[in-house]
Amino acid sequence: MKRIFKAFALLLLIAPVFLMVSCKKEEPKKEDLASIKKGWVTGTWKQTDITLAYPIPNPFGGDDLPVGTSLHILASFLPLTGPQITATQGNIFTFDSKGTFSITGSTDFMMPNAGNTGTWNLQVYGSALHLISSDGKDTPLWIEDINATNMKLGSLSNTIYVAEVDADIPVYFIFEKQ
Repeated sequence: MKRIFKAFALLLLIAPVFLMVSCKKEEPKKEDLASIKKGWVTGTWKQTDITLAYPIPNPFGGDDLPVGTSLHILASFLPLTGPQITATQGNIFTFDSKGTFSITGSTDFMMPNAGNTGTWNLQVYGSALHLISSDGKDTPLWIEDINATNMKLGSLSNTIYVAEVDADIPVYFIFEKQ
C-alpha cells in the first residue's frame, strides 16, 4: 500500500510537468517594427521646424549653437538664408499607403531632389525614408524619431547650405501629424 501511495504521489508530481511541456501556447502575432513605422508614416504631416543636428559655431559670437536649435527662430538673423528657411514653414507632406507622396510648399531649399510628388518607401528595417521624385531622384532621410503623432527626419549627412557661414549644416526636419 505504501508503494502504491508513493507511486501515486510521484505521478501527481510528474504529470503537471508533462502537461505544461506538451501544451502549445498560442502567442499573439507580433507586427514587425518596419510595418509599424510604415503605418505611422502614412498620413499627412505638417513641417513644424528645421533644427540643428550638430552644434555649430555661433556666427554672431558667443557659445556654439547646440543640437536642436531652431532655424526658424534664427531665420530673422540670416539675411541670405533666412527667407528660404521661412518659406518652408508649414510645408505639408502626405504619404499614402500605396507608396506615393505629395508635398505642398517649398522644398527647393531643404530637399531639392525630392520634388513635390513621387513615391516613398522605407528601407534599412524601417529606419530610412526614401522619397523618389517623379523624375527618379532618390532623397534618403534617416528616421531619427517617430511615433503616431511626431516625426524627426535627418542625420549628419542631411544638410542645408547656410550662406552666412558658407557651410552645409546638418539638420533635422521636425513634423507633426495632422
